[in-house]
Amino acid sequence: MSPTANPPKGRGATRFAQRLGLLLLITQSLVCAAGAETLFQRSTARFQARARQASAEEYTFVVLGDSRSNDAVFKKALQVAARFQPLFILHGGDYSTEGGDEETRHFLTLLDRHAAGFPVFVVHGNHENPQVFEREIGPSHFAVQDQRLGLKVVVLDDSDDALPAAELSYLAKELTSAPGATFVAMHVPPETRRWRGHTFTKGAAELERLVAASPAVQGLFFAHSHLYDRSVFGGVPAFISGGAGAPLVWMSRYGERVYHIIVVRVKNGRASFQMVPLT
Repeated sequence: MSPTANPPKGRGATRFAQRLGLLLLITQSLVCAAGAETLFQRSTARFQARARQASAEEYTFVVLGDSRSNDAVFKKALQVAARFQPLFILHGGDYSTEGGDEETRHFLTLLDRHAAGFPVFVVHGNHENPQVFEREIGPSHFAVQDQRLGLKVVVLDDSDDALPAAELSYLAKELTSAPGATFVAMHVPPETRRWRGHTFTKGAAELERLVAASPAVQGLFFAHSHLYDRSVFGGVPAFISGGAGAPLVWMSRYGERVYHIIVVRVKNGRASFQMVPLT
């Protein structure tokens, strides 16, 4: 009889059972992901599987945005992101020019080809079609979280160049139970002394107050302007990441004209940020 015909005993049996259980868990999550209706549902299943395997002491995720109009740059952005083995990828919105069915299918195909297996959560951008987005991509606001990792990402919808009261209320509710590593994302940046033009003002002051009052928030992510910039908003590091494919700005009073991604590393509960150029 083969030595592997009988199940292992003692400590070997325990390890065997643990590995078998993990394999079944991953397989179940992948099956659920494959059958889910939206990208958000598929990515949530994948995220849950990856989060169970991640170290609570150190993990990574990637932020990018505005990938429309240049497949070559977007492919490279996804490929570079994958090298960091992120827990998930956060897309800051504007994956398309008009957000129709054909563009959305093309976007999903690119994800399947160049970021296979990675959860991708998408912020609702101003170029997206709301009906197609809800049907194929997912909700316009949501939270991604894992209690063991102490992680939460709250995504809001300000794609109409304003942050409505309902979005602010949703954020306030999510921040009441925010763990130590909490991040907030939306598409359009707020107007500040540094960021003027291609920004929103309605709801900006309320957003700043909420962020400043929450010690758990460690980073804010925006897109919309096709560049990279780092600033401070509500006492928190704030980033514009709009360089994953869309035509870069001709000129700007702030930021860098560079195709890029942002790598976020959370180590022992504290976040650090690295802009990685794609050229």
